[in-house]
Amino acid sequence: MSAQDMSQQTNFRGIEHIGITVPDHAEAVAFFVEAFGAEVLYSLTDKSRPPLSGDAIGSKNGLLKSTAIVAVSMLRFGNGPNVELFEIDRPRSTQNASISDIGISHFSITVEDIDAASESFAAAGGTLLEGPYPLTDQEEGPGNRGRFGLAPWGLLIELEQLPAPMTYDEGASTTRWLPAPR
Repeated sequence: MSAQDMSQQTNFRGIEHIGITVPDHAEAVAFFVEAFGAEVLYSLTDKSRPPLSGDAIGSKNGLLKSTAIVAVSMLRFGNGPNVELFEIDRPRSTQNASISDIGISHFSITVEDIDAASESFAAAGGTLLEGPYPLTDQEEGPGNRGRFGLAPWGLLIELEQLPAPMTYDEGASTTRWLPAPR
């Protein structure tokens, strides 16, 4: 490994947050708090304050000039990446990406008890898909189970219970990062 490759590897620390544009900021915050115990850390703006316009910040983050961020908050999710929720006044699309589309289609949350997590997800207004089901192939192991669900606005979220180790392809030099138990 070259010195440049080693420098890039040690400079990269991991995913700090995932940004999600939602149709209703307050509804999304309430869902993540109720379903997953997320904590709101701060809000850069909300509907009681001036929006962040595309004219002012679009060159920094790609926000279209004809739009504005009317609410944005950073939420802490247990022992993993944070989630930043955005509400845009005129989103370009009102369709959620699905696993069949190019781009980010979902994120996964590691849970201790998938049955309890499924109950919390549904109680918070989410729609559960089939499952929980045993994970297969490299993710297979005693107690390893998964389930997908849709947030109230249609975002696909995966729940994974992973008490058993996974197997890796020959030659893999590291293992999959998993949040530590709380």
